[in-house]
Amino acid sequence: MAELDALHNRRKGQLRDPIAEGPNCTIIEARKWQNDDDAAGDRIPFRFSSENHRYGAGTISRMDRSSMTSLNGEITLRDLLAWEPQVRVLRPGQSVTSDDPLDRDLEWVVTIRSSAPMLPALRGGELVLMPHRVVMESGVPLGMLIAELAGQPVAGVVIDSPSTPPMMSQLPILSVPAISNDLEGEINRLLTSRRGDLLRTGADIERTIADLSARHARPGEVIESLAQRLGLGITITTGTGAIIFSTRDGAEFRPLPTDDPDRTDAEWITQSLLGQRVLWIGPIAAHQRAIGRSVARRLRDGIQRALDHADATAPHGSARVQALNALLQPMAGKPAEHVAAQALRAGLPIGTQLHVALHVNGEREADARRRLASLGTLHDAGTIDGMSAFIVTDGEPRARTVVVPPTSTSMPPFKLAVSEAVTSAHFLPQAVRQARFIAGLQRRELVRAGEVHFDDRVTLGAFRLLYDRWGTPDLQRYVDSLIGHLLREDRRGLLRETLRVYLEHGGAQRPTAERLGIHRNTLTYRLRQIRSVLDLDPDDPGSRLGLHLALLASELPPAPPAEP
Repeated sequence: MAELDALHNRRKGQLRDPIAEGPNCTIIEARKWQNDDDAAGDRIPFRFSSENHRYGAGTISRMDRSSMTSLNGEITLRDLLAWEPQVRVLRPGQSVTSDDPLDRDLEWVVTIRSSAPMLPALRGGELVLMPHRVVMESGVPLGMLIAELAGQPVAGVVIDSPSTPPMMSQLPILSVPAISNDLEGEINRLLTSRRGDLLRTGADIERTIADLSARHARPGEVIESLAQRLGLGITITTGTGAIIFSTRDGAEFRPLPTDDPDRTDAEWITQSLLGQRVLWIGPIAAHQRAIGRSVARRLRDGIQRALDHADATAPHGSARVQALNALLQPMAGKPAEHVAAQALRAGLPIGTQLHVALHVNGEREADARRRLASLGTLHDAGTIDGMSAFIVTDGEPRARTVVVPPTSTSMPPFKLAVSEAVTSAHFLPQAVRQARFIAGLQRRELVRAGEVHFDDRVTLGAFRLLYDRWGTPDLQRYVDSLIGHLLREDRRGLLRETLRVYLEHGGAQRPTAERLGIHRNTLTYRLRQIRSVLDLDPDDPGSRLGLHLALLASELPPAPPAEP
């Protein structure tokens, strides 16, 4: 054979026959890579393929890099590396596009031969095994063989010891300790087995989606069922990254932002959904990537149908008000995905900040609504404690407008109790608790501002500190230890009010008497009574803070029942 002749005559400096092409093969010119002075110009013709490649028209031509990347993504070189531990990467390959050469499709494994043709007919996606002993017998330098294969639609090459790969290569170069006669069959059997697993998994997912769609399962149930079938996490977010549904708990399972420089496509598989939503599958271990890719579109279509049905059947009018009001009630034991599904069904925008606001019914209703509408989009949510309840959604952080009290005393400012912003419908009951706390303070005139936000610590003062202990036994014990006897003796609450106003004015009697509307002698008498039942002296600067906090805590509105 021409190849063997070339090998035997390398040091003689003899030139081989002119390059030619046969009907079923391509003979390729290659200059030898050695430093022999007398043979520096030798040309070695060798046959790569017994048939023309299906992508070529007559002969194998060098193909554009983009045509050699992943075509279907069923199995890739990267998958093989995860499945077969003896295979490792020596050279990852180079690409002129954004595609990673290790993500090329892997269809089959073939082994080169030392005699012509060196390879069977190539159909694309082959992984070429290049045993060192065969390369040496062919007489063609390894670098030259790899360079020529780079012009053909193969996935990559595998070499063994003691072969040394070229420093630069367009093709991925993998290695194994030794290429045995059985290695080609072993890897091909592995690929066949894995393809069977992918087909069975895809069929199972199709059946699951069909069953769920037939009974109009809610989106949360759909993603839970599919995630269990696959053993993979499924998350749905808005376009801005806010989580709508997720089968994973904990920050480590949250999808990374798309602009995160540390994110790699191998960790998550994404699919775009309608309504600026995004489906995330992951995080995915290396050995699961092929399954994730094979079912991604099926998951997208099935979940999209569930979302579309939820949108189409969302309640309206009074039914929507009831659905929103249900979101404000305690949700002990309900998973976050169930609550998110309820919010989605009620038509509550997902991925925005949420506030709960309470307003006394009939008290300048139109003005209160206009004020809340300036904070965001207003959603009627029924009543809480006899007050109108609203959910206010923010598209983005807003500067709070200062409410200027009207000059006319005939138009008192309306009272609004507004919670802190929460990021999910799952936390709406917590927001309700904050608004109820503020509303209770307003009713008791412990806070006199007409509009109070829970994050306004200046207006709430010490009450914001007491909120964290509101309704707890610890706070009750604190109150009882400092002013418990006073509370039991003071049936009408006159002494308690007197002490509170006295402490608010720093122990000054004149402004205290004026604030209470009593004579200074009456104040003096009440203070004597207070001192007689207290263990602490209200005129002692070291005692005032504790007494004041205990008095404020004693006047807090009743706390709602804690969630079981």
